[in-house]
Parts: sequence; C-alpha cells; structure tokens
Amino acid sequence: MQAKSRALHEFGATFLGPALHVYAEAIESSGADHLPVCLAREGWCFHRLLKRLQRDHAIDLPRDPVYLRVSRTLLFRAMLGSETITRMALGNDFSGSVLDLMRKRFGLQLHEIFSALPIELLRFNCELPKDKDTVFEWLSPHLKALTTVVSPTRRALTAYLERSGLTDPHVRPLMLDLGYSGTIQKILTHTLKRDTSGLYFIATKPGETAVGDHQALLKGVFHEGVGWRSGCTMLDRSLLFECLLTAPHGQMVDMRQKSNGEFEYFYGREAATQRHFQDLKTVFDGAIDHVIMCRRHGVTYTRGDVQDLYEVFATKPNCIPHDVWHLFNVDDDIAGNGMINPMQMFAI
Repeated sequence: MQAKSRALHEFGATFLGPALHVYAEAIESSGADHLPVCLAREGWCFHRLLKRLQRDHAIDLPRDPVYLRVSRTLLFRAMLGSETITRMALGNDFSGSVLDLMRKRFGLQLHEIFSALPIELLRFNCELPKDKDTVFEWLSPHLKALTTVVSPTRRALTAYLERSGLTDPHVRPLMLDLGYSGTIQKILTHTLKRDTSGLYFIATKPGETAVGDHQALLKGVFHEGVGWRSGCTMLDRSLLFECLLTAPHGQMVDMRQKSNGEFEYFYGREAATQRHFQDLKTVFDGAIDHVIMCRRHGVTYTRGDVQDLYEVFATKPNCIPHDVWHLFNVDDDIAGNGMINPMQMFAI
C-alpha cells in the first residue's frame, strides 16, 4: 500500500472506525421489526458498512438495509405546497432573498420559480426562522402553483419510496443518519403517513414527535438532548464528520421516474470529497476494516471513548494528518452559506 493510501486507511480506522463500531452495535440491537434505511449522503457509508458486515457474517440484522437517495432539499422540493412541510422548511436558518430561498432550500430552477411566484415577492429579503410566519404568509396564495411545479418530483418520490420497501406495513422504517433534529425522518413520516424510528449519532430533540397523525421516534447513540453551542464538541464541530460521511454523487436535488419505470437522479455541485472520492473510499475502507476487526476479536468501545477521541481530533492542531486535509470541504447551500472548510473554521 502506498504511503498516502496507508495514511488515509489508518485515519479512517482511528477517526471513523470506533464511532461506526458503536453505531453498528446500536443498529443491531434496535429490534426485529425494523427495516434499516440509510439516509442521504451519510447513509452511503452506513449502507456500505452494514452490507460488508452482513457479507462477513459479523452482524445479525432482521432485514437487508436500504440506501435511500434523499436530501432535505429534495424532500422540501417534493413536498412544497404542503402546509406542514413548507412551514417546517421555513424553520431552519437562512438569510437572503426569497428568490435565493427558493433556489437553495427547495432546489427550484429559475424558470420554475418565475412561473409560480411574482417578481415583486422574489425581491424581498428574509431572515429565517425569525421571519418564517411572514414568508409563509407571502407564499400562501401561491402554494397551489408551487405544488403544480413540483408534482413530477413528488410522483417520482412516492414511487421511489414504495419500491424501496418503506411502505411495507409489516416493518417500521429505522432511519439511519448522522443527526440532528431528524428533519428528513419527519418529512418522510408525513409523506409515508406512517410511524417511523430514527437512530442518529446525535439527536438534539430525542423522543416522539407528532407529525400530523403519526409519530417520529428519534434516538441518539452518542448524545441526546444537547443544543448547539452548549459545549458538546461532537455537535458543535460535527462538520468534521459531515465532510467525510458523504456519497460519491453528492447531494441529490431532484428526481424523475422515466417511462420505463427507472429513476433519474439530479445532483448539486461537487464538493472536494466528490472530486477526490477514491481517497474518501480508502478512508471508509479503513474504518470498516476496523469495525470488522473489532467484532471479530471482541474489541469494544464505550460511547465515552468515541466522544473523547472526537474531542482530540476536533480541537487539537495537527491531529488530522495533512494527507486528508483536502477531504474536509462541504456545501451549506441550504442555509445560504455556500462551501465551508471546517479545518479553517475551527483553526485545526
């Protein structure tokens, strides 16, 4: 193995491996009535982990895991026009014009925006969530037109969820994701019109949440009930995990079902991890190999061990090797912030 590949592999084993090991144990003990559903960009690695553990007979799962290519942007787009989901979408931080909001949070293209909303409205600036009631009032007369614009996306999403097995009445979807407030899970609970469970690295609002007539149950493996900027390093500096736990295709922003029944996926711009995905795959391989080794030889970590390890990597300069610096880059378009480099942000 070349020196760079060895460094990437070893970094995966030390930085991601222990967390994935503890997370896999939590998934395994989650219950026999669950369907493991690996969500969004983070879910790509989780799905790869679970499939490898199954192949090596190192985990006992009641059902094969499903990888669901979704994102908040895609789901907000698909459900635009629904009062419940539109209000939810306006509850997260954003600063900019209504035009930018429609593009970045809901993934609408310019011609779609101009076909449904008047130019006067698009010029308004807003700050969310402070202005969410005002923005919803502005959008309310146009919800029917917006519903029409996104109807192809919604139809494709409905068919995709059914084909993925999430509508099977005999199993309860168990959403697997990094965290934190379970927005994707809650939208899916509303869309599927059924109760769901979610198992996250961190759940900022754990427990049952009512979404219409159904319940979304959220649990956190490493932290529960913590708030941003409350001193929880694993949450406040979670961008380090977010940068690495991504998929080769990046964030999905739209989908269509073709005439032959297959699905076509549309993605946002590439971050550094998509341009260097072979390097990231080597990091994943190191992490997954470490989990296999741990389970084979009875090596265990506590949640505290993982928290302490993350504290070191996230706060001490030079603990993250230079060979992996180029992977720490992520887009925050949904909040209007563009590309973010946590290495610079956290001065590590």
